Amino acid sequence: MSEPETQVIDPVCGMTIDRENAVAVTYQDTTYYFCEDVCAEIFRDEPERWVEKFEHDPMPHAH
Repeated sequence: MSEPETQVIDPVCGMTIDRENAVAVTYQDTTYYFCEDVCAEIFRDEPERWVEKFEHDPMPHAH
């Protein structure tokens, strides 16, 4: 049994963050993690945009 990843990538800004300190948002049965509430709110406003971008480029560049 493997350990879950402790580092996650914020799909909005591309930051690598610790999962336990991240803001979690669940969308269509998948949990996404964000560095702060601002990125989580941006995601909530247009989740399809960020999900599609993240699936195509899981290491986005910070804006």
